[in-house]
Amino acid sequence: MPTPRRPADTRKKACCALLIGCLLLQGCGRSNPERPPDILKAQREAMDKAKSTDKMLQDAVERRDAQLESQAK
Repeated sequence: MPTPRRPADTRKKACCALLIGCLLLQGCGRSNPERPPDILKAQREAMDKAKSTDKMLQDAVERRDAQLESQAK
């Protein structure tokens, strides 16, 4: 007469089978994955644009100051 199976044994076997299946699926990745997008690219471009704008404003202030000095003489 066969011994009855306990529910815990069946649950353990199901969990092991599920874990093995997940590991096998994880191993089936792309051989040549695409390059991930550069998330910070837009921020770097915005910072570079702001720096160039700031430099342009500083140059304009220096030109104006020089012009005012030459007019004052």
